[in-house]
Amino acid sequence: MQNSHNRPAADDGAEDGVYVVNYYETSDIELSVTVVHAVLEATGKEPTDVNLNSVIQPDALNRIFSPKYDGTPREGGTIEFELAGCHVTIDGDGEVRVDPNP
Repeated sequence: MQNSHNRPAADDGAEDGVYVVNYYETSDIELSVTVVHAVLEATGKEPTDVNLNSVIQPDALNRIFSPKYDGTPREGGTIEFELAGCHVTIDGDGEVRVDPNP
């Protein structure tokens, strides 16, 4: 699910104001890019205002939930961090949650 700017679309329908996107539905885009785009959607900030490198190494983030060497998917796991004033949670099932009002 993508919008016209080739960004993953965030589902802002949650009553608590948390933006949710499933990484596996946008797997043609790296996880780090998916996270930044979700934060941009949640906050309305410009890309130059969101520096993922200051919080977590993007290459490591891209690999942490990638399939194992034998091709089997990784199971479980959660990463949480703060980015651009948002609380970001990434689950092993592919769900990326961005809370702009932590």
